Amino acid sequence: MGVSGMRFRSHLLAAAAVGLALYPRAPWRAALTILSGVALDTDHFLLYALRSGDWNPVGALRYDRWRHHPPRRGDTRPRYGSLRSVAHEPQITLPLVWLAALLWSPLRPVAVGLTVHLALDLHLPHYDWRIRRRARGRCERCGIAGVPLEVHALVHPRYGGRRWSAHNYALWCTACARAVREARTSAHLPDVPSPECRSAEEETASKENVWNRRQV
Repeated sequence: MGVSGMRFRSHLLAAAAVGLALYPRAPWRAALTILSGVALDTDHFLLYALRSGDWNPVGALRYDRWRHHPPRRGDTRPRYGSLRSVAHEPQITLPLVWLAALLWSPLRPVAVGLTVHLALDLHLPHYDWRIRRRARGRCERCGIAGVPLEVHALVHPRYGGRRWSAHNYALWCTACARAVREARTSAHLPDVPSPECRSAEEETASKENVWNRRQV
């Protein structure tokens, strides 16, 4: 998710609605909720600036608009990968911030704002038990186990991929995800099905069918 891809407007409106609903008579608490609901996204800009050396917010916004479009032939501008820091990991951030809020009540609006933000950012396929059950703790591309695994779309929904189908997602290790991303970029097709992705989708569908037959 990039600098403008963070859905600033959605975060602002949701945080404002929650803040005003929870604290109608405490403007400073409502304001703190709203600020916390949008300020978390500063990590996108910081990561972009550190990786690119460009500290101009206008340049960051231009980069974000560019990176969300398929690359054109001959375009060799660098891409800086994911611009999400560990602060965007709800399983890490939320327990810490809510523990602090329980110990010191003035931090509760901050905890509420961060919770709203991370709830909007939640990538549901990442938590799809069907995909993880099918993979059984292994990368579905290389078979490695015991390493961090993430769910990736074989065909992005914006290019016609099935958003809610487990067949359109695969659990890959970091190395495989990078290899597929580089192959798509070099082919100028970053989010559309390559032969490798089509075969991967067929393989994941086959695995799921085998699993379902075992459960009958």
